[in-house]
Amino acid sequence: MAIGIKYSTGPVENAIGFADVPGISRTVFAKVLNNGSKRTRVTINLYRLNGKKTLISSQTLTLNPKSSSLAELFVANLLQFEVQFIVRSQNVLVSAWGKNKKGAPVAVHRFTQQEMTKSYISL
Repeated sequence: MAIGIKYSTGPVENAIGFADVPGISRTVFAKVLNNGSKRTRVTINLYRLNGKKTLISSQTLTLNPKSSSLAELFVANLLQFEVQFIVRSQNVLVSAWGKNKKGAPVAVHRFTQQEMTKSYISL
């Protein structure tokens, strides 16, 4: 059985203050970089945390060696959310960047790999 690495943003607060108002971040750009010498896959999961934790979307990216990619996740209607990256190589770097309605980065919704919770999982 293969071992993978899960990186999590942890719970992210996205509410502006009113339940019917879109969140401060409208989208999250989930970025991945394969610094390895082999092709690899990364799965990106978005969870809604408003009440029961619910998987909203899951995308798998295949990256060639020395290449990068991103997934755009829609979070405007999520008051709380979590982004998880499932990687199959220690040579993969990840980050998540919230963006507001104008497309500008939201500083409090920026997560580098070192800031995320890391755990090992069976694949």
